[in-house]
Amino acid sequence: MAIVSKSSHQTDITRYFHDFDCRQHIFGARQPLLTGLTAANSRHPSSAQFQKEKTLSKLWILSDLHLESIPYPGAFSPARPDFDVLVAAGDIWQSDIKRGLGFLTRLADGKPVVFVMVNHEYWRGNLGTELQKARDLAGKAGIILLENEAVTLAGCHFVGATLWTDYELAGDLADKENPTGELISVSDEKSSRPFTIADCAATHSVTRKYLTAEILGHDSTVPLVVVTHHAPHLDCLPQHVRGTWAAGNCASDLSELTDSGKAALWINGHIHESSCIHRPGGTRIICNPAGTRFSNSRFDEALVVEV
Repeated sequence: MAIVSKSSHQTDITRYFHDFDCRQHIFGARQPLLTGLTAANSRHPSSAQFQKEKTLSKLWILSDLHLESIPYPGAFSPARPDFDVLVAAGDIWQSDIKRGLGFLTRLADGKPVVFVMVNHEYWRGNLGTELQKARDLAGKAGIILLENEAVTLAGCHFVGATLWTDYELAGDLADKENPTGELISVSDEKSSRPFTIADCAATHSVTRKYLTAEILGHDSTVPLVVVTHHAPHLDCLPQHVRGTWAAGNCASDLSELTDSGKAALWINGHIHESSCIHRPGGTRIICNPAGTRFSNSRFDEALVVEV
């Protein structure tokens, strides 16, 4: 699996902030997310041709753009790299799934988009209602929204979900009866109430069972790519987050899946720091988030991974 990046410098944050006060630490010197980058140019074959010709699939990966946080979101118009599928691991536009999906449609310019719904897409909404709304809008936009679902596309088998966390990595710091603090509601037969840590853990359990069946049961020669918003392993977390309440909010320990060697690539978001880790079985876990107000100086707007 190779990495292809066509950006020769970090994202030009000044394009998105204009007259806003950007602190010097945001403009830190670019630190490449990955080393040993190579360039590649090949035509875009059909799914059947990918397998017949053993052509590597080029995945353009990004997450956590938080376009609602910048004054001129329309100014973010990166040059499109050579890619086959745009993979968006969520948090594109808070509380406005229609604008977020519209942005992804324009960005992909006719090529396929794989997308997962996440906490800020649900923000100020109801968990069930917003998901159905997003499914309808994604269908009209031609975007592939995955929530405990899979699709084979462009020579890869994509498995996707939000992967709400189980909060186990927070230990005793997380009271299961408390709300998560996110402005998301859930409904029962009689009323609507805030989304709690217990709700989050229950939803996590459903997704975990689904991912376990899909990943461990994968026996095809087609590369398996998992897309989730929340992180699947403790090593995805920065050191200062580990052992805190935030650790439980950001990640869960799915090492039995990440270390199984079944997935070629696992893409996540949510953590506003770039990362690339290799698990013992060979799975690579990549996070390429822009962060609120494009605060992640290591965000690569043209990050392409070949699988």
